[in-house]
Amino acid sequence: MSGAAGTLATPHRAMPVLSLPLIDHIWRVRGAVPIDPAMSPAEAFARIDPLLRTPGTAMSEEGGVLTYTKRNPQAQDKLATFTRGRMWIEQAGAGAVLRFDLFSHALLLCFLAPLLFLGFAQMAVAINAWEASGAETGAKAEKNEEKPKEAKKLHPVDEFLGAPAPEDPSKKKKDEKKKDEGRHSPTEGYVLAGIFAAIYLAGRWLEPFLVRRRLRAALAGPPPAA
Repeated sequence: MSGAAGTLATPHRAMPVLSLPLIDHIWRVRGAVPIDPAMSPAEAFARIDPLLRTPGTAMSEEGGVLTYTKRNPQAQDKLATFTRGRMWIEQAGAGAVLRFDLFSHALLLCFLAPLLFLGFAQMAVAINAWEASGAETGAKAEKNEEKPKEAKKLHPVDEFLGAPAPEDPSKKKKDEKKKDEGRHSPTEGYVLAGIFAAIYLAGRWLEPFLVRRRLRAALAGPPPAA
């Protein structure tokens, strides 16, 4: 990694993003980790370098701002959830902090997934309603037709020989209708939407906590070997 400026610096270059705070909060994580005031930006970046230097990660440093992007991060990557971000050192009173601004595609997908499955569930409800209206129309038409014939009875000889009774046509129709009613169930959509919503809420709280803990551990660790 290239060397950073020897004095504390506030970044003057920001990643191009659309300023929509409420929507932006869905997939972005911002925060700060305190560092030793005597630690230079170059040393701070050097200590977190092993945390970022993983396969598929590209890093650059300019103007005291460390920027990284990840392409297909591996499962063992400790920052795999956040596919791009930037970090910089900033003065905070008598001390200093390492600020971070990270973006997570995983959180965004987990937020959108419930909306997708709710859409599928509502589609199933609409299809069921459409089919029910069609079945009601068909039932009214059947009333004008002649009544279905009763099931034929077995000949006494066949009954004595144990032959199976002929199937009741009305019962067969009822069974087919019951089967059709459950063909488009919205339950699966609601269940999957709930699962992904729970995953998003847990990840939105847990992932920022893990990022802060890992950055604190990296900054508090031994300085990298020269």
